[in-house]
Amino acid sequence: MTAYPFCVLLIGSFLIGSVIGAYFCTADYRINTDKALITAKCICPECGHTLLLTDQIPVISWLLLNGKCRYCGNPISVRYPLTEGSFMLFYPVCFAIFHNTPWLYLLLWYVFVTAGLILKCHGHIRSLITVSYTHLRAHETAAN
Repeated sequence: MTAYPFCVLLIGSFLIGSVIGAYFCTADYRINTDKALITAKCICPECGHTLLLTDQIPVISWLLLNGKCRYCGNPISVRYPLTEGSFMLFYPVCFAIFHNTPWLYLLLWYVFVTAGLILKCHGHIRSLITVSYTHLRAHETAAN
């Protein structure tokens, strides 16, 4: 692979990583607060104000706003830019290492995202399994 396409793909993987990292943070918040994963707008969890598109740029917005909401001034947790940043770094590093074996790159992507979701949602998964088991036992008892 020549240098130009490699650099373009590397920058592309950086941008894709930042977008996925930002959505991962949003999904984590919405799952933990029992809100819909896909909505038309993003809001500040403290004041409820609709965020502008410029307030949603991964890591950069957090740095420009000094880690605070533009509207209410409440602090935004440092875990959001750290999570977004880890995705921003993971994608281009994996691409640079595994660009000759794309199947391994896709496998690492799947493992990274799946592991992150499992770690973030383990309480919800456990409660879902418990509810399913309880529901199953109730049907078995009713059938007897």
